[in-house]
Amino acid sequence: MPPAPALQTLRAHRWTRRALRALVALLALWVLAWAGLPPLLRWGIAHFGSQALGRPVAVGAVDVRPWSLELTLRELAIGGVTPEAPPLLTVERVYIDAELQSLLRLAPVVDALTIEAPHLRLTHLGEGRYDIDDIVQRLASPPDQPDTGPARLALHNLVLSGGEIDFEDQATSSTHALRNLALQIPFLSTLPSQRSVQVQPHLAFTLNGSHFDTRAQTT
Repeated sequence: MPPAPALQTLRAHRWTRRALRALVALLALWVLAWAGLPPLLRWGIAHFGSQALGRPVAVGAVDVRPWSLELTLRELAIGGVTPEAPPLLTVERVYIDAELQSLLRLAPVVDALTIEAPHLRLTHLGEGRYDIDDIVQRLASPPDQPDTGPARLALHNLVLSGGEIDFEDQATSSTHALRNLALQIPFLSTLPSQRSVQVQPHLAFTLNGSHFDTRAQTT
């Protein structure tokens, strides 16, 4: 005997209520992530970044879109070798468009990575010493650590624009300025991955007044 119409209506309403509850819960989770993740990430980047590098790390603003896995960092800065020194690195904007496969593969899979207006200041102190030696030593792997091979990642559509580098060589009392650095790389990947590539290989910059620009096409 087929179910009574009243029973069918009750079952339909039951599943409708469950679907609405799931939708409301998902929307609430997105809102909490959108509102709560930016201050948490801003604190985490500053705190753990400073611990890892031994230099103060600061982020001006963080924007997270959890529904599309997009992350934007603004006014990123890494302090100089002394509190009075200018910042080692400043970046106006970093944009990351991650892919859901990052969670499934436990490795970063990024559809787009954009870095705007990075400014690096580097000093050669003489005798092969640089003002970033302390950071290099902190990040160096212990000599007894086994080689685990290249990092697992898949980065696509990498774009760097408006880059600047100031290099001071105290051994020769000279300075070098690199301006208008532009770099585009279709992908850097150690994982099998297929993504839509929208950028062509490109490198351009001005070094001490001399301009360099090159492009390539690849598949």
